[in-house]
Amino acid sequence: MIDFEVIPTALLYIMGAIPNTLFMAFVTMISAIILGSIIAVIRQNSGKMVNGVFAVIVSFLRGVPAIVQLFIVYNSLPFLLAPIISTFAGHTVKPFDVSPYWTVYTTFILYMTAYQSENIRGALMSVDKGQYEAAVSLGITPFRAFTRIVFPQAFIVALPSFFTYYLKTIKLLALVFTVKVIDMFAKADLFSALYNRRTEPYIADAIAYWGMAILLTFFFNWWEKRLRAKM
Repeated sequence: MIDFEVIPTALLYIMGAIPNTLFMAFVTMISAIILGSIIAVIRQNSGKMVNGVFAVIVSFLRGVPAIVQLFIVYNSLPFLLAPIISTFAGHTVKPFDVSPYWTVYTTFILYMTAYQSENIRGALMSVDKGQYEAAVSLGITPFRAFTRIVFPQAFIVALPSFFTYYLKTIKLLALVFTVKVIDMFAKADLFSALYNRRTEPYIADAIAYWGMAILLTFFFNWWEKRLRAKM
């Protein structure tokens, strides 16, 4: 039997994890956009061999479920980082002492970079090449022509997808409870264990995710309109 009086209490408990969830998603997306942009530019201006290598990497990251990648990184990265951290810390750091946030950020930045590289590459290809060629023929340097003419237009084209993937990242982060990082879903799971309630905290969690998605959508739409108005 669902006790609806428990849901508001669970919701308040879960809301304590919203800032951490939003921050992790923000860092992941900004990093993925930067790395994805670099990969997109390299692929657009490289030969078949380099393009093929990146194509395989992107295909792997997009084709393998995030939970599988998360466990691969969780069971390998700490063993690689522990000796490095030990060197800088001046004392021995064991793999299980390495913060699980290293695993979370590494996994999801790489995962989302694969998607953003394709998103940005498509946006770059949508910009008429004639604008770039005309700018270069007028004496503008290729770098300046790209950064001042091509990239701003591509950014506007890719912008709606950035927002969509930010919301997707927030939902994907529900997996991080498996590596002992506290996000909104982990909070719901903790509430369930502490108060022995098996349904109410997850209903509250669903409401929290839904409400946050609605608010972020309104904000993103407003921001997009402002950016388009300035172009």
